[in-house]
Amino acid sequence: MTQDALQAQLDRLRAKFAAELPQKLTEAEALLAALQGGDGEALTGLRFIVHRLNGTGGTMGFTALSQAAAALEARLEDCLKAGGAQPEDVAAIAAGLAAVKAAA
Repeated sequence: MTQDALQAQLDRLRAKFAAELPQKLTEAEALLAALQGGDGEALTGLRFIVHRLNGTGGTMGFTALSQAAAALEARLEDCLKAGGAQPEDVAAIAAGLAAVKAAA
């Protein structure tokens, strides 16, 4: 594969990631709302989405998005290890998701 072909493929992947980003953020917001409503299972789903935003965002060159997602992912992992999210965790998770959205 030539350098130009590789760059074109990378550009297509970046564009696809950017196009799918609003849907991923909507899914994350829905899971946050479920978590705020007392659904502890939403924590796992939210961590999965944020983990993918962290990794794929970084790979695709969305550095600010990846950094914000990494910080939120760390908080979510701490909650999962603790067996759930306390009210102060939920507030911090909401702020972290807002930071991810702002970086997107």
